[in-house]
Amino acid sequence: MTSVLKFLLRLCLVLSATVVLLEIAFQLAFLHLPGELIQRMPQYRERAGFRLVTEHGARESPAGQSVEIRVDQYAGDLFRLTCLSTDHAQFFQPYTVSFKRDQHGFRNQEPWHDDLDLLVLGDSFTAAEAIQHPFWSGLSDATLSLSFPGSGTIEQSLFLDAYGLPRNPDTVVLAYFAGNDLSDNRVFLEMRRQGKSIADRVHQNRSPFEYLVTLHIALYLRDAIHKANISDCHYPQVAHTRTPTPVAFFDSMLPILALDADNLRASDMFQATRSSIVDMSQDLGARGIRFVMMYIPQKAELYWPYLNAESKAAIASYVGENLSPLAGEIVDKNISVQRDLWLAVALEEQIEFLDLTPALRSAIENGNSPYFFADTHWNQLGHDLARLELQKILN
Repeated sequence: MTSVLKFLLRLCLVLSATVVLLEIAFQLAFLHLPGELIQRMPQYRERAGFRLVTEHGARESPAGQSVEIRVDQYAGDLFRLTCLSTDHAQFFQPYTVSFKRDQHGFRNQEPWHDDLDLLVLGDSFTAAEAIQHPFWSGLSDATLSLSFPGSGTIEQSLFLDAYGLPRNPDTVVLAYFAGNDLSDNRVFLEMRRQGKSIADRVHQNRSPFEYLVTLHIALYLRDAIHKANISDCHYPQVAHTRTPTPVAFFDSMLPILALDADNLRASDMFQATRSSIVDMSQDLGARGIRFVMMYIPQKAELYWPYLNAESKAAIASYVGENLSPLAGEIVDKNISVQRDLWLAVALEEQIEFLDLTPALRSAIENGNSPYFFADTHWNQLGHDLARLELQKILN
């Protein structure tokens, strides 16, 4: 018995030492590990060179970084964010996006123009890192794009103050994304009220174990096995457009579609976002700078009306069980509430409002998808449509 215990003790020591050595090796090679593994870890952005604490208060991507992204049918974020399986991947011709970030981590040619024709603010739709020709490209030689994935209008206004206004733009376009700009602003304000930066949220209430690569490898394998065994995923569903289209949505963005006008208008996140946009508009107007609010609907806003009752019920059931109460008929009723509220604000505050919903909806009705199947974002068609709509009002 004693010899067995000694053997088990030695085995535990050897295994522990092996895990420790592996962890050290993984930490040393951190940035060379698969992105889908390390990007879910709390230290990823700091280790990758993101500036999460800056003098102006907004986050920045790695300065001067050379970026090369291969985009293929398996690259969508919904494969990671939902139960959607890569077995349902929709083929398209793979391509590569290559660019070099500027001195502040944005996707601009250097040097920047001192006097700008066009300044564009936004989040991941504007950053467009999986797109060869973003919607703002080609509109003017003197264009500057200041965008950061996961930012809301409050954080974007800090980019405007720090980098945009000193370059005397003729026109500023705020690319507002209805999917999560409200919630991004809510988080930003919550951290500010606590006397912290948005970067502090990444490490808030974290266990030391959450920084271990070996733990995340185990969790990644567990999740992969679990996902492979899911037989009742609620995606994909079929949108009954002119050509039936398989669709999937980011479930976390769906509950906002169920809010009625009174509740959404009265929410802190709407009021804070409204203040940030109105303040931006008034400040730019006082400087003689044209301001355009460009409304980008989330994917579900456009495709939901083309789902049958069974599809709506399946999605609503999953969201209701795992996120927040949701009923398909409530979404039917309130699908356009956020869009209508922003149009009303624009009219009240005399803000130039470019609603991309009609152009995107027209494409969808004709069986052309402006969104990647397995992603929350536009494909190249979506960006081309947005560029055309912008050209109409800018020219």
